Amino acid sequence: MIHAQDRSLIGHGVVGTKPFQSRRGFGEVGNSNELKLAHATEEKALPNYRTGVGNNNSVTRITAVTGSFTLYDVTPPNLALLLNAKVKGVAAGAVAGEVHPTAGEAGEHVVFANLVDTSADATVKALPATGDAIATEGNGGDGTLNNGTDGKVSTSGVAAGTYTVTLSSASAFTVTKSGGTVIGSGTVGEEFSAGGFNFTVTAGTTQFIADDTFTITVAAGTEVEAGIDYLLTSYGLQITANSRIGASGISVDYARVEASVVEVFKAASVEQTMHFAGLNDAQNGEPYDATLHRVKFKTIAELSLSSTEYVGLAVTFECMQDYTRTGDELSQFYTLRQVNKAA
Repeated sequence: MIHAQDRSLIGHGVVGTKPFQSRRGFGEVGNSNELKLAHATEEKALPNYRTGVGNNNSVTRITAVTGSFTLYDVTPPNLALLLNAKVKGVAAGAVAGEVHPTAGEAGEHVVFANLVDTSADATVKALPATGDAIATEGNGGDGTLNNGTDGKVSTSGVAAGTYTVTLSSASAFTVTKSGGTVIGSGTVGEEFSAGGFNFTVTAGTTQFIADDTFTITVAAGTEVEAGIDYLLTSYGLQITANSRIGASGISVDYARVEASVVEVFKAASVEQTMHFAGLNDAQNGEPYDATLHRVKFKTIAELSLSSTEYVGLAVTFECMQDYTRTGDELSQFYTLRQVNKAA
C-alpha cells in the first residue's frame, strides 16, 4: 500500500512584528511559545421542510480570526505593544537638587525620580522646616505674610532658593519660584498650601494693590550622612532610626543609571504585521513560516510583577482584513509557507 508522506509538526520559532504597512523588517518580540490561530464561525441552516429531516441548505461564515501566544520577555517595547504605553529612555548621568517631602519616620523609603547608581556617592541634605518672609519696601498695602510669628512660613520639601508672592488684586496672589515657575494661587485671609508651603497672607488697615510682593527665602539644608541618617537604595533612600532627616524634606544629588520608563495607557494602539519564523522538529528542523498581514494586539488581562515562576504574558490578538493585498491568489488575513519534500 502507498502511504501519504509524513508531514507531522512539532514547531518552535521566532515571533516578529513591525507596524502595519511600515517599510522595515521585523523585530523579534522575544522568547515565546504556543502560537495558535483560531477561526470563529457562524453557521446558517435552512431546514428541509418537505420531509422534516436534515437541512435543505447550509452555509458557514468565518466571523473572526484570532490568535494567542505566551511571551516570556517582559521588555519595554513589549509592554508598549501590549499596554498601549509610551517608552522613554533615560541616560545615565548626574542628578542635582532633586527635592522630596518626608515624614522623618524610621524605615521610610523615599523613592527618587530615577533609578539610583548605588556605586556612586550621593549628597543628601535635610531641608529647613521654615522660610523667612519679608514684605517688599514700597508695597501699597500694609498686610503681612507669616505663619504665626516673626515672618516665618512652614516649608516641607521646598528647595533652597527665593520665592515671590505677588498680589494681583487686594484679595488674590500667586506664588512663583525664581525663573518664573508658578507654584500656586491663593486668597488673602485664607491659608495657602501648595508646593510644600503653608502660610497666610493677612490684610492690614490699608488694602493691598496689584503688584505688591513678598519674598520668601528658604535656606540650604544640612548635609546628613550615609549609613547613619539614611541608607541609599537602588530606588532612593531609607531613613534610619534617630536620623536627622525630619518632616521638612530632603534635597539630593545622586547618579542615575541608564533605564527605560514605561508610561502605561499613554499611547494609541498601533496595528502590526506579524511574522513567525518556524522550525519543524518533527521534520529534522525543516523551516516553515507564517505571515499575519494585519494584526491588532489586545491589552493583556494580567501582568504579574511578582512570581515564584517565570512570568509569562498571555498575548491575544485578532487578524484583521488587509485590504491592501489584492489579487485572486492572495489572502488578506495570513499566509503559510513550507518546504516541499521530495517524494
